[in-house]
Amino acid sequence: MSEDRLTRLRELSRAAFGQRYRLELMLAVADSSDGIVCLTDLARALDVTVSNLQQPLMALVAVGLLTPLPRNDSRRRFYLRNPSSAWQWAAELYASCEDSAGSESERDRARALSDPADSDG
Repeated sequence: MSEDRLTRLRELSRAAFGQRYRLELMLAVADSSDGIVCLTDLARALDVTVSNLQQPLMALVAVGLLTPLPRNDSRRRFYLRNPSSAWQWAAELYASCEDSAGSESERDRARALSDPADSDG
């Protein structure tokens, strides 16, 4: 993901949730093929520190979107994605942000082309 897209995603997350990483985390959890995720793996996949994801992950547990799985012999804690339309909503929210960003850049290009101050003639 480009730096610009990542910045927009995190700004959208802060506006929607008051946390920079929750939407990004939700998208990563939603993309999990088996619905079982681990904080360490998520942090590595998103290229952020574990501490950046701890609060957003606990918020998803608190609202019932994730369920902590019983601990095994590993030090890692796994979570199960619970069925919810929230996962699709997160994807739609991000897609709408991408759509509006594309529209804005197209409008900016159109303005630049129509601005007589920028013409060479």
